[in-house]
Amino acid sequence: MPTQHLVIEKNDNIATIVLNRPGVMNAMSKEMILGLRDAVLEIGMDADVRVLIIKGAGDHFCSGADLNLFTENKASHEWITAMKGVGQIVRALREMPQPVITMLNGVAVGGGANLALAADFVIAADNARFCEIFINIGAIMDYGGHYFLPRLVGLAKARELAMLGDEIDGHTAASIGLIYKSVPQEELEKETANLAATLAQKPPLALRLIKEGLEKSFDMSLRDVLDWEAAHQSIALQTPEHKEIIEMFMQAKGKGKNS
Repeated sequence: MPTQHLVIEKNDNIATIVLNRPGVMNAMSKEMILGLRDAVLEIGMDADVRVLIIKGAGDHFCSGADLNLFTENKASHEWITAMKGVGQIVRALREMPQPVITMLNGVAVGGGANLALAADFVIAADNARFCEIFINIGAIMDYGGHYFLPRLVGLAKARELAMLGDEIDGHTAASIGLIYKSVPQEELEKETANLAATLAQKPPLALRLIKEGLEKSFDMSLRDVLDWEAAHQSIALQTPEHKEIIEMFMQAKGKGKNS
């Protein structure tokens, strides 16, 4: 769904989705939400894309839902439909084969905070501001917040973030394990680009299976995980990418012996 509220960029094997409403700190409009869902689904099916980056235009990542959406007189079934649409974005990000990176600058509030956490890696400026603001507006978390928080930081810290609704900075978010890394503001873009380039060079099928296995592991017993690993490792070990890598290692080893 084309929309001026999103910008889609592709550079070699790396795709970037830019939330493009900088005048309102990239607050999510209905058009942005629908466009984001369609963009993620489309990129997930693009075999040429190795990595997806999500970032905000201007000085901020995302301030959550546009407040105008809450003034609409919707019936319950309409809200359920709308929220299920939000859920489709999160599911698409978690189920797409490519690793996803959030580049977090400025504020990440409410739905914007949890959209960020739906990525596989979050790199934030150390002075970025993260807040599960829902409790402060009489709402509950969405965009998967109830799923992501306890898995990332544990139940006690999840309660603190969700039930108190206090703001934390990027440095704190990294120190409690909520995100991958916090860096100085001036290094954010470079660090994100470096991570994306590194991931783009990794074997794509192996990345896809690791992402899938980690995601599914929370719903499986150890026995189930071991069975899943056995089945999918047998696939990975037969792929051309694995065989080529092993051949290169063996050739390098042989050269080392001959030197």
